[in-house]
Amino acid sequence: MIPNLYGLVFYTPESKYRVISNTNANKLLQKTLQELDIDPITLHGLRHTHASVLLYRKVDINYVSERLGHSTIETTYKHYPHVLKELREEEEKLTIDTLENM
Repeated sequence: MIPNLYGLVFYTPESKYRVISNTNANKLLQKTLQELDIDPITLHGLRHTHASVLLYRKVDINYVSERLGHSTIETTYKHYPHVLKELREEEEKLTIDTLENM
């Protein structure tokens, strides 16, 4: 067996590139979710959920953008406008509440 020298998460010695393909990773994920009776989701869906949760938890958008590997923060703004709109509405409410309670 060829060792996993780079500590890859999706490692497979059968592939000449030593990484599992996106298609096979999604197949394995779907099989596992089905066995656990969990609604299906793709790896890309998990990535999107991960980013959305971080943003909802108020993790800085610059960090989220870097974590996702986006080349610019504009890419993150473009892909998560629904989350950012909700956060903006919360900030507006907080601002009004703060000023009213002064």
